[in-house]
Amino acid sequence: MCGVNEAMMAFKIIGGISDYNAKKQAANDQAYANQQAIESANAAYLTDITNIESDRGKAAAEKVLEQFKVNMQRKAATAQALNLGFGNPTSVVQNIGYTADFDYNEITSEFLGDMEILNNQGDQAYANMKRTYNSLEPVTQPSVLGLGLEIAAAGGGYLDKPKSERLYFKDYGRQTDKV
Repeated sequence: MCGVNEAMMAFKIIGGISDYNAKKQAANDQAYANQQAIESANAAYLTDITNIESDRGKAAAEKVLEQFKVNMQRKAATAQALNLGFGNPTSVVQNIGYTADFDYNEITSEFLGDMEILNNQGDQAYANMKRTYNSLEPVTQPSVLGLGLEIAAAGGGYLDKPKSERLYFKDYGRQTDKV
C-alpha cells in the first residue's frame, strides 16, 4: 500500500520527467522548424542568385549585340559617305567615329548600370537569407542535470519526512520521529 508521502514523491518525479520530455519535444520541434526555414531560405537565395546570373548573361549578350549594331552602322555610314564623295575622307571618318564612340559609351554606361542593379539584387537576396536565419528562435534543450536535481529534490523531500510516515527507506534520512 502506498502512502501519501510516496504518492507525492512519485507525483513530483513523474511530473518532472513529463515536463522534461515535453521541453525536449518542444526543443526538437523547434530545431526541425528552424532547419526547414534554413533550407527554404537557402533555396530561395539560390533561386534569386540563379535569376540574377541569368539576367547578367542576358545583359552581357544585349551589350554585345548593341555594340555589333553600332559597328555595322558606323561601317555602313562610312562606306556610304566615302562612296558619295562628301568632302575630306578623314573628316567623314572622324565624324562618324565620334558618333560611334558616343553610342559605345552609352551602351557601356547602360550595361554598367544593369550590373550595379544586379549586384544590389544579389546583396538583397543575401540579406533576406540572413534575416531569415536571424529571425529563427534559438533551440535550448532541457537539462538532464536539472531533471536529476528535480528527482533528487523529490527524494530528499521524501527522506525529510519522519520514518514513521514513510513506507520505504526507513533507514535513511530522519531516523527518528523527534524533530
